[in-house]
Amino acid sequence: MPACSRKSHRIIGSVSAMMGVLLLGIASLGHWTSFGNGASDPKRDWEHFEPGLVTQVQDYDTLVKTVDAKMAGQPVTEAAKMQVMYDLIVNRFTHNEAQHNLASNWILYTAGFLHPTFRHMWNPDRFVSQGYSLLCDQSSYLLLHLALAHDIKARHVGLQGHVVMEAWYDNDWHLYDPDLEIIPVNATGKVLSLNELAEDETLLKKYYGPHPGMADLVRNRGNHLYMSTPEGARFEWKGNLLAIIEKSAELLKFLLPVGMILGGLALHRRAADKK
Repeated sequence: MPACSRKSHRIIGSVSAMMGVLLLGIASLGHWTSFGNGASDPKRDWEHFEPGLVTQVQDYDTLVKTVDAKMAGQPVTEAAKMQVMYDLIVNRFTHNEAQHNLASNWILYTAGFLHPTFRHMWNPDRFVSQGYSLLCDQSSYLLLHLALAHDIKARHVGLQGHVVMEAWYDNDWHLYDPDLEIIPVNATGKVLSLNELAEDETLLKKYYGPHPGMADLVRNRGNHLYMSTPEGARFEWKGNLLAIIEKSAELLKFLLPVGMILGGLALHRRAADKK
């Protein structure tokens, strides 16, 4: 092998190994420290938020156990379970998009320069462990995920500009909106479905009227996207696909740097052996 070729191979191998070490360090730092946290914005003026819950509930398993603990001694009805889960999400999170940064996932962060949806967090476990702000699709999906964990059928609903969820119990759907902190209830105390709310103009204005444009989103329900099967699916196929990509990227953010390190060292060694 010519000397110039050996030198270039050594340089390439060294650079690859060093880049691998750097990326592995970034991935490890973001995965196991607060450097990988998503957005954590102050609460809106009217929003409920208990900062103490952020330190008390730092992973999804603890979130589930907290629901179970709050339900202890309470009437075990689906409506009661949903109220406890809804209250916990509302009080644990503020409003903003939970996104991947360079430390949480360098692959998705870089891909975000091609399209910002790659940086959007999709994993419910990460919602809880990395920050305390969620966008409407994230908070509603986390509530959906909790409902399924407590044996309540649920579906994700896209309103062409806002996302909510519905839980199925008492032979009907019931609307829960943790982002805008809305549970629409009629005079008898029944939690309404999205369709029932859309047909009751008085209650629609009461609950969504204070939020500009939101009442129209509910009224125009012919354009809504519902997803209840397969269980745990998001309201549109792109979200489900991106969630799979995110899951794969969680492994690749470690595997690719390791491959770069091993490949770089092998190339450097091969060039050195062919002097």
